[in-house]
Amino acid sequence: MADDILERIVADALRIYLSYDDRTIEFLLNNPNYADKKRIETIEHLEVLIHSDDHLPPHFHVRSNDLKINAKFSIETGEHLSGPIRPKDVKKINAFYQSIKGKTVLQTVWKKFHG
Repeated sequence: MADDILERIVADALRIYLSYDDRTIEFLLNNPNYADKKRIETIEHLEVLIHSDDHLPPHFHVRSNDLKINAKFSIETGEHLSGPIRPKDVKKINAFYQSIKGKTVLQTVWKKFHG
């Protein structure tokens, strides 16, 4: 039983690891806590993430595949808090946030991680 669980964990970790490009792998190796996250949504080249060990106030991160975009948004208001992001990408994030599931999913995952 324990071997099955370990095998599934390793297989999942390898599948995720092998999907990254070399630049992303190097970034993750240099920032080990960065990988401790939950991907909420992928919107074109953007990933919407919540980190399990993050600080208050409740917020989510938006990261691009090439790591040029690394922005933070408020879960409460959807407001862009910090980090580089293009206006057209902010519009995509706002559309997700205002969608039927956007804010609700973000709040649910934040509560799961932070109580």
